[in-house]
Amino acid sequence: MNSEPTRRRLRAAALPAAAFALTCVGWADLDQHYALDAGAALALSVARALPLLWSRTRPVLAFAVSAAAVALTAVLTRPTTAAEPWPMAVTSLAALTAVLVLSGSRVSRRVCTVMGLAVPAGTAALLSALPGRGAWSGLLPVVVATGLALIAAEVLRDRALTRVRLAEQEQISELERTRRALLEERARIGRELHDVVAHHMSLIAVRAETAPYRLPDCTPEVREEFRAVSGAARDALTDMRRLLGLLRGEAAAARVPQPELSQLAALVRESGAGVTLEVVGDLDTVPATVGVCAYRIVQESLSNARRHALGAAVEVRVHRTAALLRITVRNGPGPGAGAERQAAAAGGDGHGLMGMRERVAVLDGEFSAGAGPDGGFTVTADLPLPVK
Repeated sequence: MNSEPTRRRLRAAALPAAAFALTCVGWADLDQHYALDAGAALALSVARALPLLWSRTRPVLAFAVSAAAVALTAVLTRPTTAAEPWPMAVTSLAALTAVLVLSGSRVSRRVCTVMGLAVPAGTAALLSALPGRGAWSGLLPVVVATGLALIAAEVLRDRALTRVRLAEQEQISELERTRRALLEERARIGRELHDVVAHHMSLIAVRAETAPYRLPDCTPEVREEFRAVSGAARDALTDMRRLLGLLRGEAAAARVPQPELSQLAALVRESGAGVTLEVVGDLDTVPATVGVCAYRIVQESLSNARRHALGAAVEVRVHRTAALLRITVRNGPGPGAGAERQAAAAGGDGHGLMGMRERVAVLDGEFSAGAGPDGGFTVTADLPLPVK
């Protein structure tokens, strides 16, 4: 049997049961000890106890209604003997302090204190306004009961705040567990990529380096191609290891040297004879972050040109002004170009263009890419430079 639903049902039934009990006992008390007819005694008992039901949802209203009912009870009743307390009958004090405990735990400490002070103040006001019905000695139990009620309300308030803080801590702990699981999954993916992809990339580099020695009659052009393939594989392996280090949270990955604009010429040479580079302006003083972004845009654009327009001429232009660095990479139509080529260049999987667009957006620059009427493709990026 699950005890939690049972406890929840018991808590839900506690307030109605307490209100019913206070009503019944109060009815009998007013009828027997305060010379009040049964109907009026029942109505006043209900009015005193009923606010218990909404003391947690509308605490101030509940206390006000209960206090008003208690005051009305005092005005309409007169004790049958001197032994009966007045103006605060025992059942009146019980109902009002019960409402004060529950209502006071749901409001601020200041409001709760005001509510508590109102009880003995109201009692003293009734003793002064209607002398002869009760003794001032009856004020002492009211003060004691009110003080105990305030202490109980403070305990309940602190308990509720503690539960809220515990719930927040549990939520934070859950977020930490989720974050730790994510990091562990990233590390696992990084290990798998390193074990599988890095192995194949290393194999490509090694086979490309040793191919001229294993294959007879290699021409110098073929040897140069093998050397370029080997270099590209090793560069890709270095970049992949750096990215895997970032994926796995390794600080050493952030210390790997980043490409610079001065390496653009080498990048263009490695891309083949059909790629030309034009540089306008001084690139030595371009900030490193802008330089890395420009290099990656040219690199990705050349990679796209090789995929979608193999053999086409590619023009790379880097123009530096005082305010911005403009990168333009334009390739002509490749073999079999046309509508299919334009659709592939503009669409494809979209990750290359998306990555370039995001890099430019980080620097608050402008990016455009699109197919030309001749079937070629142009990538343009304007990267703002800091104004001195």
